[in-house]
Amino acid sequence: MNTIRINLSTKQWKVEALSHDDILLGGRMLTSKLLHEEVPAGCNPLGEENKIVIAAGALAGTGVSSSGRLSIGGKSPLTGGIKESNAGGTFATSMAKEGLRAIILEGKMPNGLYLLKIDGDQCEFIPADEYSGLGNFAAAKRIYDTYGKDYSLITIGQAGEQKLYAAGISITDLYGRPSRLAARGGLGAVMGSKGIKGIIINSRGKKLNPNAANNEFKKARKDFNDIVVNSERIPVLTKYGTASTVMPVNQIGALPTMNFKLGRFEKADAISGEAMYDIIVERGGTGKTSESCMQACLIKCSNVYPDIEGNELCAPIEYESICLLGSNIGIGNLDEIGKLNYMCNDYGLDTIDVGGALGIMAEAGYVSFGDIDGFKNILKGLPGGNLQSKLVGMGTAICGKVLGVERTPAVKNQCMSAYDPRGVKGTGITYATTPMGADHTAGLTVFAPVNHHNRDGQIELSRNMQVTRAAYDSLGLCTFLLGATGANPQALINLLNSLYSLELEVDFLKHLGKKLLLLEIEYNKMAGLSSADQIPEFFLKEKLPPFDLEWDFSQEELESVLKDLL
Repeated sequence: MNTIRINLSTKQWKVEALSHDDILLGGRMLTSKLLHEEVPAGCNPLGEENKIVIAAGALAGTGVSSSGRLSIGGKSPLTGGIKESNAGGTFATSMAKEGLRAIILEGKMPNGLYLLKIDGDQCEFIPADEYSGLGNFAAAKRIYDTYGKDYSLITIGQAGEQKLYAAGISITDLYGRPSRLAARGGLGAVMGSKGIKGIIINSRGKKLNPNAANNEFKKARKDFNDIVVNSERIPVLTKYGTASTVMPVNQIGALPTMNFKLGRFEKADAISGEAMYDIIVERGGTGKTSESCMQACLIKCSNVYPDIEGNELCAPIEYESICLLGSNIGIGNLDEIGKLNYMCNDYGLDTIDVGGALGIMAEAGYVSFGDIDGFKNILKGLPGGNLQSKLVGMGTAICGKVLGVERTPAVKNQCMSAYDPRGVKGTGITYATTPMGADHTAGLTVFAPVNHHNRDGQIELSRNMQVTRAAYDSLGLCTFLLGATGANPQALINLLNSLYSLELEVDFLKHLGKKLLLLEIEYNKMAGLSSADQIPEFFLKEKLPPFDLEWDFSQEELESVLKDLL
């Protein structure tokens, strides 16, 4: 496996082979390791010294279920620290077919906007002025019209071009939609600052990892995939998608509602996974209740949500978007949530930070909770550079600071996801302590069989989930594999050993996760960030209805969470 290092300032590149000692280096470990070694912690995130690192995992392109997550890393303009954001789609598998583990972007284009076309060990710099100002969907269509359908694409929308801090990076799915976003942390702004509109890679006719043909690996893969399809939660995800989480979180009183004022939403039934399933089935047309977002995924938790006439409205609509663009701003209609979601996908925006920012706009009185037309009007001005739209595009924390709103649900300037920390305490601890800022993917605890209102054991739970998730991110694995296979780590170890002729023990995963977290914590410390941030003050002062839940962890307790990892 190789890496391709592209110097944008000089338009030169070089291909470097991974050593056997680094054969498993990929995903979040690769992005964070390279940032730690090569990007000055004090640099301007939108300056020339920052880098974009795009990395696949060691199992990409092998037929292992849900192993094609793509990690994108850089110093975040939003948090000011190290950042990895990951997404599904086809790009990681296409990289694996090209024999690439990572694409590293250095420097900046001297002028103009460009596409990068990668084919094996070659990189072509294509002027992209014709794509300037286009949303992700129009840009993807034009690229496909020009180069054909055999490409996987990475693109940024108008938000990335405008260098807004809630800008993400889009990856195309199996059907060519640029709707899988590495959304968090403003890395789309970093890509825009480098003058890159997109990266295209052709994998037609290329072979998958040749090691995947050995019989020992085939058996390990079958065993692993069987564990996935037979796990308890997977059938629920396949039928209802991530939206299946709406009602359980609403039931425990932790669903962000009206800018995190309430823990239950009176219209939760209407935006639930069950409601979405029924609507998709009833409307038919192009709608799909279940769809894979990447090759070889057996979980198929994605969906295609149709409008009333059966035409595709948004694909997919996910739990986090449903809550932040729904209950958090008082919207109880999946059609309207889907419209906001599509706008964010097209402009290249993080639905979580945008939903949080819209909640701030409502809190400040610029729009009313539940006013769908008002929210759409705020967003639709973004392509034209409307200042109010751009403020929302800068994310929740900056929007709150500009408007003087103290009730701003963010840590390290990144908006919390769709779990109120008072109601899911373990995830609240993750918000406060992960190097990533308030990020559910860094260590989500809501599916653990515990009392989420009780503080007992939550510190250990968050710590363990952060370590395990760091390991899975480093291998390019979907978060839902953790729930399906986490109790049987030997199955994952068997995959790695048989694919790469290794002799790993089960504790490899724990060591990998801890090593990664320590590296990220050290980088953030050099950047002037804390290893633990108390969550915003209003969570400490306000009890969360309907169960009067409190946030009751001290700064000292939070600082202990990741203090002694090794």
